[in-house]
Amino acid sequence: MTRILSTNITSPLGLTTEENYAAVRRGETSLKLMDGCLGVPGRFCVGIFSEGQRAALKKDGFSWFESLVLHSVTDALARCPADPSSPRTILIVGTSTAGIDELGDVPEKDGNYLAPDIAVKKVARHLGFVNDPVTASNACISGATAQMLADRLISSGYYDTAVVCGIDILSAFVLAGFEALKALSQSPCRPFDIERLGLNIGECAATVVMSGNLPADTDSWYIVDGCLNNDAYHVSAPIPSGDGVCRAIKKVLTPELKPMLACVAAHGTATMFNDQMESKAIEGAGLGDILTTTVKPHYGHTFGASGVVESIIMMCALNEGVIPPTPGFEEMGVSGKIRVCDHPEPTDKKAFIKLQSGFGSCNGAMIYARTPAPAAAPAKAEYDVAKRLRVTPDGLWIDDQAVPLENRGSALITEIFKKYLADGSRFFKMDLYSRLAYAGTSLLAKDALEDADPEDRALFIFTQNGSVLADRKHLSTFSNPEEFFPSPAIFINTLPNVVLGEIAVKNSIKGETTLVLLPHRDEAAMNRIIEATVSATRPSVMLCGWVDCEAEDSFIADLEMLKIK
Repeated sequence: MTRILSTNITSPLGLTTEENYAAVRRGETSLKLMDGCLGVPGRFCVGIFSEGQRAALKKDGFSWFESLVLHSVTDALARCPADPSSPRTILIVGTSTAGIDELGDVPEKDGNYLAPDIAVKKVARHLGFVNDPVTASNACISGATAQMLADRLISSGYYDTAVVCGIDILSAFVLAGFEALKALSQSPCRPFDIERLGLNIGECAATVVMSGNLPADTDSWYIVDGCLNNDAYHVSAPIPSGDGVCRAIKKVLTPELKPMLACVAAHGTATMFNDQMESKAIEGAGLGDILTTTVKPHYGHTFGASGVVESIIMMCALNEGVIPPTPGFEEMGVSGKIRVCDHPEPTDKKAFIKLQSGFGSCNGAMIYARTPAPAAAPAKAEYDVAKRLRVTPDGLWIDDQAVPLENRGSALITEIFKKYLADGSRFFKMDLYSRLAYAGTSLLAKDALEDADPEDRALFIFTQNGSVLADRKHLSTFSNPEEFFPSPAIFINTLPNVVLGEIAVKNSIKGETTLVLLPHRDEAAMNRIIEATVSATRPSVMLCGWVDCEAEDSFIADLEMLKIK
C-alpha cells in the first residue's frame, strides 16, 4: 500500500488538477467536432488541446509527448517534497503510443521521433532523475500498470518514491487506426447508454507521486491493492462474460473493503462490447448494488492516461463528498445489472474501485481509499529458472543447447513456428517482433504449463524498440492522402503488448501479462521488476525476458520460465 503525495492533470480542460476538477464539476467537456482532424479524412469527436494551449505547453527541443510529460510531472513534483535526484526515486510512465506523431513510415521521414523509453529517459534526465525510467505499455491499462509497478517496487523496498505519469497524445496514427476498426463515435460518447455509438479519443497527461514508509494520514489517498490479469480470449475484443475483469475485482475486494466503496469507477469506453462486458463483470463481482460512473465523456478515451486521470478526478470528487455522474447516460443499454450514476450523488465514503481493460486481452482493478489499511511488505518470493530459450538471426538455443534449424534471419522464426507450433493463430498476420515473441514464449511453454492453473500463469516481457516495424507499416497505409487505406489487421499489431494477448490465448495464461519498455537492456532493472512482481502476485509460473526487434535482420529473444516456490 502506497500513499499519494501529489497529483497533476494536464488536459484541454486545464493544466492543474484543480482546474480540471472544477471543469468536470461544471459539466464541461474537452470533446469537440472536427472535420479532417490531423489530416485524417472524416468527421471526428475528439478531446484535443487548442492551438493556444499547445503553443504554451510545447517546450523547445522536446516533442509534444515529451512536453506534456514535462509539464505534468513538474507541477506534481512542485506540490510535494519528492526529490527526483535521489537514488531512491524513480519515474514510471504509462503510455500506449508515446510520441508516435513524430514517426515516419520510413526512418528518413522521422521528425523528432525517439522510441518511447528513450523519450522518457530524455525527460527524466531533464527533470533531474538519476535512475533510468521505466515505461509500461499495456494498451489502455498502461496507467494502471505503471501505478501497480510503482506500488510493487516501493513495497519491495527498492524505492521510497515513484513519480507515475500516464499519458497519450492525439495523433493521426491512432485516429486512422481506430477509424479502420469502426470504433469511433462522431458525437460525444455515452457510456452504458442504449444509444452509445463508440468511443472518442482524447489526449492528456496525468501524474501521481507515490511514496511508502510514511506515517498514516487520513487526509491522504492510498493505493490499497490492485490486480492485473488477462482474459486469454481475443486480442481486440473482451470476453463477453466479463470473466477477466470480474476475477480482477474479486482478487482485490475483501469483505472488509466492499462496504467502504462509494462507487465503481468504470472503464466505460462507450463501445458496444466493452460496456456490455464491464456490466457483466461488475454484476458478477457483486458490485451491481453500488453506483457505477465514468468521466470519459469529459475527456474522451485518453488510453495510457485514463487510469491515472480518471482516478485523480474520482479522488477529488469523493473529497467533496460527491459521486460524479456519467454525462450522456439516459437509458440502460447493457444487460448486466448495474446502477449507472446519472446525477451528482452525495456520499460520505472515501474509497472506490477503478476498472480498466485494453487490447491484448488485459484487465486491471485497483482500490483507492483515504483510510490507510495496514499492509505488510510482501515477503520476497523464491523461484527457480526451469528453462531458458534464446533466439537470434543465427539460431535457436534451449537451455544453452543449439537446436538444428535450416534457416537463418527472419525465416528462422517462421521455421520455428512451422516445425514446433503450427496452430490456428494469427502468426502470419503478425509483424516480426510479434512473431519472435509468440514463437519464443510458446516454444518455451510447450508441454510445460499443465501443472499450473491458468490464473496462476504470468507473462512479463521487456523490450526497447517494441512494435516500431509494425508502426511504420501502419503509417505507410495512409501516409499518402490519395491512398488512404489503414488496415485493422496491421493497426492492431502497433501496440507492443498485443502479442502478449496472442501468447495468453495460445497458452491459456489468465494471470498478469505486462510489457515494459526500457532505454536499454538492463538486467538489474529487469530483475528488480520481476522480483517485485513475483513477490506481490505469487504466480505458480512466469514466462519472462527480453524480446527486441530493431530491424528485419536484427532481433533477439532471451526468455526464461520461472517456477515460483
